[in-house]
Amino acid sequence: MNSPVLEVHDLAVAAGRKHPVEIVHGIDLTLRAGETVGVVGESGSGKSVTMLALMRLLGEPLHISRGHVRFRGQDLAALREPEMRSLRGREIAMVYQDPMTSLNPFMRVGDQVTEALLVHGVDEGKATARCLELFARVGIPDPARTVRAYPHEFSGGMRQRVVIAMALALRPALLIADEPTTALDVTIQQQILGLVAELQQEMGMATIWVTHDLGVVARLVERVVVMYGGHVVEDAPVAQLFAAPQHPYTERLLASLPNPTGERAPLAQIPGRPPLPSEHVEGCAFRPRCPQARDVCAMPPPLVDRAAGRAACWVPPHEWSA
Repeated sequence: MNSPVLEVHDLAVAAGRKHPVEIVHGIDLTLRAGETVGVVGESGSGKSVTMLALMRLLGEPLHISRGHVRFRGQDLAALREPEMRSLRGREIAMVYQDPMTSLNPFMRVGDQVTEALLVHGVDEGKATARCLELFARVGIPDPARTVRAYPHEFSGGMRQRVVIAMALALRPALLIADEPTTALDVTIQQQILGLVAELQQEMGMATIWVTHDLGVVARLVERVVVMYGGHVVEDAPVAQLFAAPQHPYTERLLASLPNPTGERAPLAQIPGRPPLPSEHVEGCAFRPRCPQARDVCAMPPPLVDRAAGRAACWVPPHEWSA
């Protein structure tokens, strides 16, 4: 088995320095070359904050309060900012949810992709040629003309293709895609999903796909990490997760999906709301909303091996009530 590209151990993120409040709690994640992992959960579950922590892009008052992030065996927390900056884009790249906020509205899109190459030491002539190649590769028509366009002249789907071209310009070993298709219509979403999957296979990248869309997860990833309230509550192969979820939160998320056979049935709901980052829940974070909660759930559950994956739940599925 190839050695891990990314190893995350006990990663925690806190807000504030004098009286820190922990908002992401003890994340463990291992990713190998060519592997695709999906990170899912409701808004506010800590997905994006965790990804920004991996990139060391947290802004004050957020900071990593404990844990380790190793990329190809190198401890990212030990790197000085210039060293970390040399890895971003070249070895680790990120595609964000809203391409309009990822692009400078005052720069031509081609210049922005070329700049990503120039800052990493690529010759100007080679950078220009690579930009044209990337535009063609991600399906932007007439690259010689469109590289001179500004972001507002592109549709949302085309802007996202520019951002993907920028992220893949230096063939990174790890790509983090943070809900990059959320703002796009269904047709464009399918094109972007297919494009990223094709490029990943071609380049052998490890990919983390952050989303709240379980339909995307079912088609795109090999393993799923489910987050709730800043905790990982389940980590399992995608087939296992959909066939036999081991955590009540995962089971409720899957129950809320429309029936794939087209049969009409009321959608399940999860009562209540996720905890705010400032809220402290004794024991399992999902306990106030969980239909399977027991007295033992007042103690924090460890993430332990269960079936083909891991789950943080005191109550095994065979004891769940209907």
